Amino acid sequence: MRVFIVEDVTETRQELAELLAAVNGLEIVGQAGSLRQSLTGIEATAPDAVILDISLPDGSGIEVLEHGRRRGWKLSVVVLTGKLYEPLQVKCQELGAVAVLDKINGLTQVREVADGLQCCLRNASNESSWL
Repeated sequence: MRVFIVEDVTETRQELAELLAAVNGLEIVGQAGSLRQSLTGIEATAPDAVILDISLPDGSGIEVLEHGRRRGWKLSVVVLTGKLYEPLQVKCQELGAVAVLDKINGLTQVREVADGLQCCLRNASNESSWL
């Protein structure tokens, strides 16, 4: 599965990339630290999945989800946020996110992210993806 990472904190993005790259079957195809970079990068790399930080310096991950829906992207998105609250979770899921995870607990949830992506890949083979 081809994965694109969107995270504005360089150290967190690099750590996440290293952790996910170690998961069998996942290939990191791109990384971005801003809304603008993410939209350009996702269009250019056509990943199967995106790990998406909700807070970006020039916008919100919500904008990435909305853009992807308008463009008809066929990919799965796992949203990471430092401020997980129910209305945000509901909004992300309404826009097609397969999971919304709290990153305050560190990246110990990376296995959960990887498992979610692999589940998405299995589901995608049975039906079209969300966006």
